[in-house]
Amino acid sequence: MTENPWQETVGTPMPAEEAWLMFEAWKTAGKEIGVLFCGRSGTTAISALLTIRSARNGLVQLKGEGAGASFNLKQAKFTYGPMQVFPRWPAPPPVEVMALQAYLVTGDWLVLVEGVVPRELSPLTLPV
Repeated sequence: MTENPWQETVGTPMPAEEAWLMFEAWKTAGKEIGVLFCGRSGTTAISALLTIRSARNGLVQLKGEGAGASFNLKQAKFTYGPMQVFPRWPAPPPVEVMALQAYLVTGDWLVLVEGVVPRELSPLTLPV
């Protein structure tokens, strides 16, 4: 397996079986999810709001209005948990989202965002 170029993973490691169950639940619910794909070189980044069309045999297929994507997630390593993103980059503030992340054997990185973490539950707002 290719070494992960993303030096620090975010979230709690998740068994692949649980990730596939989550994909199926999102598909069944028709849930729109945020998708961020970053290529290993760091020069390619794609983001979109999509729904899952199919998730089986190691392949996730997504669809949206006028767009679609397929990802081979065989042998990917998964994590799940809160992650900070900057939706109006480079302008603040950051937003915390619940994200399922897949670190692909090719060295690419896929983030599937389930939703925003309410501010009252965000660890960033806890008193020090």
